[in-house]
Amino acid sequence: MMLKFTNRQVRVLVLVPLAVLAVSAAAYLALGSPALLLPPVLMGAFVIWMLMDMRHHHWDLFHRDVMEQRAIFAQLEAIIGLNATLKPKYPFPGTRGWTASPDLLREVVTHVLHQAPALTVEASSGTSTLMIAYALERNGAGHVVALEHDAEYAGRTRELIGMHGLDHRATIVLAPLVKQRVGDTEMTWYDLGQVRLDVPIDLLVVDGPPEGTGSMARYPAVPLLRSRFAPGARVILDDGDRADERAIAERWKQEFKASSCDHLALEKGAWSLRF
Repeated sequence: MMLKFTNRQVRVLVLVPLAVLAVSAAAYLALGSPALLLPPVLMGAFVIWMLMDMRHHHWDLFHRDVMEQRAIFAQLEAIIGLNATLKPKYPFPGTRGWTASPDLLREVVTHVLHQAPALTVEASSGTSTLMIAYALERNGAGHVVALEHDAEYAGRTRELIGMHGLDHRATIVLAPLVKQRVGDTEMTWYDLGQVRLDVPIDLLVVDGPPEGTGSMARYPAVPLLRSRFAPGARVILDDGDRADERAIAERWKQEFKASSCDHLALEKGAWSLRF
């Protein structure tokens, strides 16, 4: 197996021997023959240090590989469990990239199956909308309304829902991102003008807008929808390990008196709040 050196190790391999030669030469000029013992002692110490450093480096690589394999296995367990539980008519779309991770989808689907929400609202749409619709279908009741700002993506999600025969469980609303008043601040969020919510919201899943649309982009979700929450409504905020999402969850907790605010140790992190 080829040994892989870090840039730091390469610099050390080049510079330390040169430094040993320079020190040894200076010592020889000052001390004479006794200084000849200095180079092997210094190089021996350097070799021992280098071997120990390489051992630590390769252990770190091994540990990282193990953690990555565990993370991959955890996501495979989640998606296999979702497929076995929901038994989709056709295969679910991929769950990498921008899509919610399988472990978050499992958290959402488990909540839907156990709590049987009458109305779920989702800030964003896609594979998660489909899985929520399947869970509601298994319950035999309930509806999910997904807000999507991108017309093309909204169309693709509608086609996906239709292909699986779940139009009666899910509504995809094209809700462009518009500036609106959020408390004392003007922020950009989904236009709720075309959104029809016939019953209180039991579950709100916030996985949009994308981070690139602005700072604290997902904060308006609770301020704009709080008045429509059912008692004990749950909010799940994805990407909870990001700084903005941590700050958003804390603001929601403080400003809207959440009864609980818990971090979920998922692939991308998430926050679960109760109101």
